[in-house]
Amino acid sequence: MKRNSVSMDVNAPLKAVEDILKDPGQFITNWPYVVRVRRSDGIIAEIEFPFFVFRFHDEYTFTFHEDYNSFIYEGNGRNGTLVVTVTLREWQKKTSVRVDLSYSGRREFFIRKPLEFLTRGIAESLRDLAESSKVELSAKTEEAIGDVDFSDPVSVANFLAKAKMVHNGLHLIQEGKFFDVLHEIMEKAGSDVIYVSGITSDGTKGFKVLLRGTQVLAVEIRSGTSVETVKVTDEMTAQRALHLLSNVSGAYMLNAWVPAGGV
Repeated sequence: MKRNSVSMDVNAPLKAVEDILKDPGQFITNWPYVVRVRRSDGIIAEIEFPFFVFRFHDEYTFTFHEDYNSFIYEGNGRNGTLVVTVTLREWQKKTSVRVDLSYSGRREFFIRKPLEFLTRGIAESLRDLAESSKVELSAKTEEAIGDVDFSDPVSVANFLAKAKMVHNGLHLIQEGKFFDVLHEIMEKAGSDVIYVSGITSDGTKGFKVLLRGTQVLAVEIRSGTSVETVKVTDEMTAQRALHLLSNVSGAYMLNAWVPAGGV
């Protein structure tokens, strides 16, 4: 049996860390080497360990347990058993986290280094998720979110004054997959509210969209000299906004902002 452990401090309250750990499906999805997670009579995760010239792939069915200060994820696969235990301790405004991992099964000697990386990656993933957890928004920030209308630059400026950039990068958006890209960015940002803008490399096409969860609040679509903005206020404008966004595809440089609280 191979064992590894990692300890680190997380700049987040105990409850924020606990909330992440109590959703094992989402937590396991963010582990290194995890290819896919699905729910079917438990949580099933496909994990692929790379080593030498080939990869060691297995499918683990996880059960989840918790006690006073520990959260245990026990995965049984065809070729081995993987057990991850996360122990928490509150320390002033921080949370002390210890991740213990044990693995027994075929080729356990050969995947020693990947197991070490997996242990540290689980701890770092938990830290990143907890430290990016939702902030409490002030009344003025909530007002700025509701007022955003891309035909009114002042309303956008008021929102951005109370926001922080959380993502920047080039994305190749496949036809019909725009909302999948938005969902991925939103999950990584850890916020229910997100503002995403995109522009093509030649500057001929662009978009702006503000979302709260699955609800589109405002949209701007630009193609050449043509610009259309939609402030969602009813079912008709919501359908128009969704139609415009569903046609976004191609290579875009994306920037994303989330509310940072403010006053």
